[in-house]
Amino acid sequence: MEQQNQNPIVFVYNQNYAVHHVTYHFFVTQFLTLIMAIIITGLMQYSNHLAIYLIYCCPMYFFLAFIQWFIFWKSKDDFSFWLNVYNFFMFIICSSIFLGVFFGVFHPTASLEFKQAQNCQMVGKLSKWIEFTEKYSILYINFEYEGKNYLGQACASNLYQAKIANLYLPYRFYYKNDKIQCGPTDGNSTEPQYHNRILFQNQFVQTRLEKNQRILKSRRSGRSSRSSILRGGTSSSSSSSCYRNYLWSKVKIASWLCMDNEIDEEDFMEPQSCYVNFFNGDKAMQNGILRAPMKDQYNFPLISYKSHAYYPEIDLICLIIFTYYNSLLSFSSIFQYPANYILKKCNISTKNHSKVIPLQILPNEKQSIQQEQENKDKLNSDPSLSQIEQKKNDLSMSIRSF
Repeated sequence: MEQQNQNPIVFVYNQNYAVHHVTYHFFVTQFLTLIMAIIITGLMQYSNHLAIYLIYCCPMYFFLAFIQWFIFWKSKDDFSFWLNVYNFFMFIICSSIFLGVFFGVFHPTASLEFKQAQNCQMVGKLSKWIEFTEKYSILYINFEYEGKNYLGQACASNLYQAKIANLYLPYRFYYKNDKIQCGPTDGNSTEPQYHNRILFQNQFVQTRLEKNQRILKSRRSGRSSRSSILRGGTSSSSSSSCYRNYLWSKVKIASWLCMDNEIDEEDFMEPQSCYVNFFNGDKAMQNGILRAPMKDQYNFPLISYKSHAYYPEIDLICLIIFTYYNSLLSFSSIFQYPANYILKKCNISTKNHSKVIPLQILPNEKQSIQQEQENKDKLNSDPSLSQIEQKKNDLSMSIRSF
């Protein structure tokens, strides 16, 4: 009993521990960790539709658990301290990265819920080069929703599938007077860049306006910008210390919610189905019915021709594999203690059931046993009695056989 009490609390492999004990300890620990992982993953499903990838990629969870078994648990040496240190840093680093990227990068666009609308037609377009880096367009869309006609806005951008680390964050909604980083222009210039309202009648007029826009843009950029762009470089204004206020519209829609800027606009002038999100509350529905200028509204019907925003799938999967699952597995350093307690309780219970219970003899049974023993002693002491008893037995056997 004293030897059992001296066993270490964690899975230290020594002479007091058998191999099967360490194996059982690992599986019980991982079972408790898995229960917690299932609960957390289930709660994450309420965040946005991308949380389903936490389930799709779950085989990697078990693969990482096997790696922990192979490195820290299987060895005959004591690696419990290093396992706890490893899990501590994994929890701090991986959980911070996962929560920051998942909710800071993917959540703003993935959390928007879109509802289907009908008879969506593009009726106008406003375009602007933002810091000569993003060609951004506001698309005016007439649409029908629940029997009512609305005016909403979609967007088009050359950064509609941009990487996460782009100069202008493609997952962020920029509001008026938000700071944006300077593009390849003169850092001392504070004048607004060129923008043009395009309300087209046919493809020919639209093509001419876009050509004029490119010409005017090149004139406004100045010699330093032209020479920098031609060299393929940027001026000093593109440094991280140069910022300007975004002033062109009340809200710049996140680029991941936009369409490609090279779309065939005639295709979107025909009635078709689309998806709408009444952005920033119920007032967006009112502004849509009143057909307020979308460019000057904080609340507006946000139109998309896809049910969900774009997201870089590979980046999301890598984020889940290398941060989310490692942060969950780090809880095994906590659950190894209740797992060890469970194993001890099960071990004590098994020993109690395996003990031989001594036979309790009642007084009457004890007297009969003593009498039988005395008779045997008499027979052994007197040979004649033994012979008589033997003859009786033989006679009884012959009668039975007859």
